[in-house]
Amino acid sequence: MADSKHCLEVLGLTAGYGTEAAVISGLDFILEKEECLCLHGASGCGKSTVIWAVMGVIGELGGYADGKVLYHGENGPVEILHGDAEGVRCLRWKEIALVPQSSMNSFNPMYTVRQTISEVLFQHDQTLGKAGARERCLELLEMVQLGEEVLGSYPSELSGGMKQRAAIALALALDPGLLILDEATTGLDVIVEADILWLLRRLRREKGMSMLFVSHDDRIARAFCDRRLEL
Repeated sequence: MADSKHCLEVLGLTAGYGTEAAVISGLDFILEKEECLCLHGASGCGKSTVIWAVMGVIGELGGYADGKVLYHGENGPVEILHGDAEGVRCLRWKEIALVPQSSMNSFNPMYTVRQTISEVLFQHDQTLGKAGARERCLELLEMVQLGEEVLGSYPSELSGGMKQRAAIALALALDPGLLILDEATTGLDVIVEADILWLLRRLRREKGMSMLFVSHDDRIARAFCDRRLEL
């Protein structure tokens, strides 16, 4: 069992795309366990590039990254950029999960919410039957205060706030230790935004999660996060 107080260490991260100048150069930061850190900056400053590096997928997106990204999970530290590829793949969803900038990006428009969540569950637990998957889906919807009827809905049938809650439920499917939120409230009205932030604060407290909250909004960075890092 790992006893580090750190959840994530990013040391000397340099990342970019193709032969262009690096988008991020020599970035250092530490995210403590159960802390919420805001990556704050204007559009184009490299926030999403940091996310892809931390998720270990920047190469798949045509980019490159160097430096060290160390995740301290239940079974000890894992080096994401230069570690074992299979070990890093197993971290995604199970220990590090992402709520993308647009909640629609979490879902296949041809699948119901139940089908999408169940697919993630089955990929990581092939012994889980239909009944077990349905029970877990209902637990997740209850966490984010959505009714059972949402399971049979397609993404296009949900409101913006409901889609965002469903995207959070999907990210929580495997009880990750680190939840990354990319502009989690962009495009939502002020009342729905407040509801989503209240939900995230409650889930963080109840589950003891660490959060990397990516935002360009200075107001949210100050109100919701423990610290912020300017990019």
